[in-house]
Amino acid sequence: MGRPTGTYILAAIALTGMICACGPARSADRLDLPRIMLWAWERPENLSFLDSQKSGVAFLAGTAVIGADGSTRFRLRTQPLVLPAGAAVLPVVRIESPLSHAAIEVAPLVLGLRQIAEVPGVRGIQIDFDARRSEQPSYRALLASMSKYTSKPVGITALASWCEGDRWLNGEPVAEAVPMFFRMGLNESRNMQMSSPACRSSIGLSTDEPWPAQRAATIQRIYLFSPRAWTREEYDRTLRRVESWK
Repeated sequence: MGRPTGTYILAAIALTGMICACGPARSADRLDLPRIMLWAWERPENLSFLDSQKSGVAFLAGTAVIGADGSTRFRLRTQPLVLPAGAAVLPVVRIESPLSHAAIEVAPLVLGLRQIAEVPGVRGIQIDFDARRSEQPSYRALLASMSKYTSKPVGITALASWCEGDRWLNGEPVAEAVPMFFRMGLNESRNMQMSSPACRSSIGLSTDEPWPAQRAATIQRIYLFSPRAWTREEYDRTLRRVESWK
């Protein structure tokens, strides 16, 4: 198969560089992104059909695995990603912690995340970490360091429970926290109220699950996950679903 027209990112790369002919980078306290963002996870994705005026892409750039001793090992994306020229892109780094840690070495995480965030053309960085309660102090330290040592906005994904009852994100230096309303935990429901200010502007939804019964008026950006590779048909169908969601 020939190379499709558009941007081609092959993420078996060094942390310090990507092949990316994306739109101009933004350096601000907020994430300058379209209203619709597609999550592109670790699989081949051809998003050349994307309307870059309406939608952007938050792509998994790599995974940071926390070892038993609290140290970090980065595993970079290995699957190709094809984008239309001018698409707004946001790299996502997943942090996996197989064991509960009272303390995590923050410095190596900051170094790796900064190198990805500062790649020319990307709009910022999104951190995806389902931190346990014992790990939240380390996560706070990580977010504080990122706010000091990177020029790009930092966003995160969030468990819905962090945004309603727990609210530990209040006051943290993040451009946005995206509550994930899919694959929810036992104490979470799709009609939870996002009372934490950090969680009110964005939401994460999946194409294969029901969405909250009512769309909050404060939502400015919707992140969309698909369990399968995106297609034009799935993209168009999901955009229609977004427009009819009240």
